[in-house]
Amino acid sequence: MSVTKRTTPRPEVFAALDAERLFQLRRGGRETLPPSGHHEVADWLDFMDRLLSAARCQVADSPDPAVAEQALHAVRRITAMGVACMEQHGVPARHRWPG
Repeated sequence: MSVTKRTTPRPEVFAALDAERLFQLRRGGRETLPPSGHHEVADWLDFMDRLLSAARCQVADSPDPAVAEQALHAVRRITAMGVACMEQHGVPARHRWPG
């Protein structure tokens, strides 16, 4: 799997993640939202793992650059789900830099 090499400045990456979160919020997660109105951390990890596994299988089975591009869409969705998880459950701060 190979995607055309390109870089994206961090502000654009964060803007894309913010746009994805807004999309997810507008969509409402109605098909997966429990009556409590929020998911447990384990639920978020399961959702993210399912999407990641599907994307991994797709790119493993195809050398097509279009498939790799679709995998990047999955990365955006998965990362935004991680943001949603932290919005609901908090963000532990990194206290020290490694090394």
